[in-house]
Amino acid sequence: MNYSSVEPLPAMRQDTSHILIVDDEPTNRIILATILEQDGYFFHEAEDGPQALAFVDKISPDLILLDIMMPKMSGYETCRRLKNNQNTAEIPIIFITALDDQESILKGFEVGAVDYLTKPFSENEVKARVRTHLQLKTATDKVKRYSEELEQVVAEESKELIKAERQAAFGQLIQGIVHNLKSPLTAIRAGAQTGKTNLDSLSEILHENLLSDAPDLKRILDGVYRSLCIIDSASNRLTEMINMMMARSSKEKEKLELANLNDIIREELDFLNADLHFKNKIQKTITLAAENLPIMTAHSAMAQVFNNLISNTIDALHEHPEPEIKITTFNTGRDAVLTVSDNGSGISNDDLPKIFDPLFTTKPRVSNNFDSSQGPTGTGLGLYMCMRTIKAMHGEIKVSSKLNQGTTVEIKIPLAKEIRI
Repeated sequence: MNYSSVEPLPAMRQDTSHILIVDDEPTNRIILATILEQDGYFFHEAEDGPQALAFVDKISPDLILLDIMMPKMSGYETCRRLKNNQNTAEIPIIFITALDDQESILKGFEVGAVDYLTKPFSENEVKARVRTHLQLKTATDKVKRYSEELEQVVAEESKELIKAERQAAFGQLIQGIVHNLKSPLTAIRAGAQTGKTNLDSLSEILHENLLSDAPDLKRILDGVYRSLCIIDSASNRLTEMINMMMARSSKEKEKLELANLNDIIREELDFLNADLHFKNKIQKTITLAAENLPIMTAHSAMAQVFNNLISNTIDALHEHPEPEIKITTFNTGRDAVLTVSDNGSGISNDDLPKIFDPLFTTKPRVSNNFDSSQGPTGTGLGLYMCMRTIKAMHGEIKVSSKLNQGTTVEIKIPLAKEIRI
């Protein structure tokens, strides 16, 4: 289908994804259309940027495959205009390019593309990337829709249903994000390892005697080798973190099971220490009970509760000259108790009774034009979800706070039978 004059289309089916192919080469459009048809997608075509803009002004596709080098208007400019339009800003765009230089690819990401495909096309690669980004968009749309619907929900049963579906959508979103990270990370690791091998071969060719006569060359080669080792090590660590995130996001439907609260806290602290600010810039006093604290819990849900509490403390400590967090667990004989305290901004007496209300937050809300330099933002769902999770474990959560002095969150969960290690 070639919409050179862009006429109104029939109503789109809600269960089939629509993809706009923008390329001035008819052959490329035919190849991509043939591949997309095999997976049952509806496809539409435009020859250049102006046609693409006219098309999306009438009908919003689920995904755009956009050529970089085109007459009249480049893919970069077309992408920039789409992202500057609030009606089309959230449509994922995959660049089509024959360029293999990093600068061109980086420029594509800078103007808003989510991925790229290189010519000649690999059928499996096209299918995989299109499928991934359509799944990611579906998950993102669900998260947005459920967040909007939550404001209108009154019945408790409806709240529970939306929360469960929203968590499932977040899990799918996380899976899509980390999937997209793994491919370039694998390329980085492979490049670093290949570079190290090539440097070893170069050193053998030059021989040790020649290198000793050229100290500047040897110093440069050693420096390059050390840099490649750092890249290799860092990318390996990132791969481990991504695998951990994927494992955590796949556990969303866990049933309550016997677990040691201390073990969950230790594991989550290891995960949080990947954030160098948390690891090195915040003073932490951690006092965990010497004995096991057996509770019936969903492991990933309890880990998320702790993560939310730590995230709130980090926000409260924003720009604090001497940030401090205290984490304590202990056994009352009846309950396992977790407390998380900070010396941050605190909560006013007026706001304290409302902190567990859904969508209530003392922080600015996230917006499309959010600037991270402006400080922390909130959704108003973190503590609400913590409260619902702890309540499902037959526990309780309470908060005490003084403005400009700090906040303490205390969680009590009934002890279960002793864990055998």
